[in-house]
Amino acid sequence: MSYLTAAVTVLKAADQPLSTREILAAALDRGLVQPATATPLKSLDAALYLASRRADEPVRRLYRPGPRRARRGSVRWTLPGDTA
Repeated sequence: MSYLTAAVTVLKAADQPLSTREILAAALDRGLVQPATATPLKSLDAALYLASRRADEPVRRLYRPGPRRARRGSVRWTLPGDTA
């Protein structure tokens, strides 16, 4: 299963927005992904970010703005239909 598919599965089961670290921990606990890279957290983060930029947008990024980009530690992921 790809990181993005695993993330969507975890987010569907969650009742709140989750950080990338929380999504990865849940996916590994459930056996949804087998890390094939040296940095699975960064691979998941990249997959989520790229998916949020697509037109069909399977995931949505929530964050608090900082001076130039998102404030450190504020990024959470959710599904587009969820309100947070």
